[in-house]
Amino acid sequence: MVDNFFPYSQKKLGFDKGATIVFQSDQDNAGRMLGKTAYYDPENLQIVLYTDGRHPKDILRSLSHELVHHAQNCRGDFTKDNPTYEGYAQKDPHLREMEREAYEKGNLIFRDFEDLIKTGKIDVEIDFSETGEPKMSLKEWKNNEINTKLMKKWGLLNEVKNPGKYKTGMEKGYDKDGDGVPNGADKDPEDGSVQEDLDEANCGRKEDEGTVEETAAPKMISVHEAKQITRRILERVRKESK
Repeated sequence: MVDNFFPYSQKKLGFDKGATIVFQSDQDNAGRMLGKTAYYDPENLQIVLYTDGRHPKDILRSLSHELVHHAQNCRGDFTKDNPTYEGYAQKDPHLREMEREAYEKGNLIFRDFEDLIKTGKIDVEIDFSETGEPKMSLKEWKNNEINTKLMKKWGLLNEVKNPGKYKTGMEKGYDKDGDGVPNGADKDPEDGSVQEDLDEANCGRKEDEGTVEETAAPKMISVHEAKQITRRILERVRKESK
């Protein structure tokens, strides 16, 4: 995300020098209610971001704030006549104005960047390589998450109470016709009812029957398959609600 956000921020702020970004772990600082979240070192062109216990988006928001300070430094706004000290944002008019700009522009620039991703105008890849999953775009990941939630809602992907164990409509021969869609989910919308579709897709299973494969993560059907199932269910719901 930093690789994508940094050039976006640079274009918006117009700074002409690179910056070193440090992700800093500091448990002692994280344990303080008013501990540091980030700071900028103008002499070394360095941004330090404290990471312990923070949401990634919050860390990126801090980065956006500090990049405004970096832009200020690149245009010569940092001087030895204005050293930072406790309470400088309240006592020094020049430094207070610099802080106002950092809060205003930093928050707005990151908000715009986030909204551009969510609306599909910027495509950002999320790397899940550490978990063994392939790279996917944020749009693909979001679609996958939405369809997974819909599958759970309609009973096609249910998590068992025992940790590490899951039941899915693709296990134990539920896809008997081999088309990659659980039985019943690819029926013609004219036949049967919504509940029948769901029952057949789950092969009439009950929570207390049979055993399930123990895995480290739930088995997932593809996004395409999930979309097909969701579309068919919604078609049935619309037809029956008329």
